[in-house]
Amino acid sequence: MKLRLRQIALAVTDLEVATLQASQILGLGSAYQDPAIVRYGLRNAVYAIDNTFLEFVSPITENTTVGRLLAKQGGDCGYMVILQTDGADEARARIDAAGVRVADQLDRNGAGFMHLHPKDVGGTLLSIDYMPRWSDWEWGGPDWQKSATHDEAITGIGISALDPQGMAGRWGEILGRPMAHCDHASRIGLDEGELRFAAPAGNGSEGFQAFDLHSARAAQLRENAVRHGCLTSEGNIALFGVTIRLV
Repeated sequence: MKLRLRQIALAVTDLEVATLQASQILGLGSAYQDPAIVRYGLRNAVYAIDNTFLEFVSPITENTTVGRLLAKQGGDCGYMVILQTDGADEARARIDAAGVRVADQLDRNGAGFMHLHPKDVGGTLLSIDYMPRWSDWEWGGPDWQKSATHDEAITGIGISALDPQGMAGRWGEILGRPMAHCDHASRIGLDEGELRFAAPAGNGSEGFQAFDLHSARAAQLRENAVRHGCLTSEGNIALFGVTIRLV
């Protein structure tokens, strides 16, 4: 069974501000807004970054899961990690064997997802998705290839955990992937991308805290971040409540 990191979702309080920053700082093009997400009391914007996707979600009604998360975190934050598999049946069997509840699911014309309950997984909302073809990605919109930026991709996720090895072991059990420990983090390698679990910095909390952006435009993105006051001392970008590690 293949697994790759295909999309991440960030919760934002102001979608217009987030999309403006995505344009001015990250240099991203036009975004797709999925009308189906309204049923969750949300609106979104999805950017194609070569063959991976960055999504912003923002509440439009009261008492949504995203709204509660924003209130708990005190602002923008990481929300969901979406992996793509070519073996939906095997993935579901592993989920069931691990005793993980499926919080939401969809199967439509061979495209679908399984949102796993965060309390059973730990760290953040994890979704395992599948498409009729490995190259497809329905959630990016019908014309995502035309708006995609190139020579870059989202290649890794950083999750803070009070027990990094324990959480990584749980994810590894669900995904059927081994865990390795190096550079002060527990890591799970995917066919494309990796998941990292490390202790929170300072008094930080558990959750989706960072993502890696492999980009041929890294120097330009750092210049943009300097102009907007969000470049960190390590040369990364602090934006949308997460750290964007430029690779």
